Amino acid sequence: MQEINEINSKPSARYALALFSLCEEDKSSSEIEKHVINLRNILKSKNALNAFFRNPTFSSRDQENVFESISEKIKLPEQLNNTICLMIRKGRGYDLMNFSEDFLKLCSVNKNELTVHVKTAKKMSSGKVEEIRKSIEKITKRTIRLEAENDPSIIAGLELKVGSFLFNSSINSKLESMKNILKRG
Repeated sequence: MQEINEINSKPSARYALALFSLCEEDKSSSEIEKHVINLRNILKSKNALNAFFRNPTFSSRDQENVFESISEKIKLPEQLNNTICLMIRKGRGYDLMNFSEDFLKLCSVNKNELTVHVKTAKKMSSGKVEEIRKSIEKITKRTIRLEAENDPSIIAGLELKVGSFLFNSSINSKLESMKNILKRG
């Protein structure tokens, strides 16, 4: 239920919810979910696309034209394409990342799934990722979608984010904590 409250607190939620409702009517949510994951990964990559959509100096028409060409190349379904074009026309191109996250959360809630983000300094083996996923499934009694990421700034340990809760056992956080204690005296 916490996931739904997080979704509803953002302006992008209306668009995600509208698309999700359409997908539920024609039973295409799992297909659209795959395309939204792909789109989110494209926006997250270091190609400046997300920065382009977030930049208010570009007109919504320019943003829509760019998006249409991208949509054509990655073959986005019509419902998803139309929803995003509407967002851009309404001046919400800056919110595409939140829209993607909101839609994926709705899909996860619908499937009783929980998305867990794990950051480590080095790439984890698939066996270790599976071990962590099974442990969390056992505790939460939900299906877990684990997203593993490498971040060398962690130094060692890991950061585990479940919903809005962050469990941080990284060396970097311990050093930061010690630094703050020393500052206070």
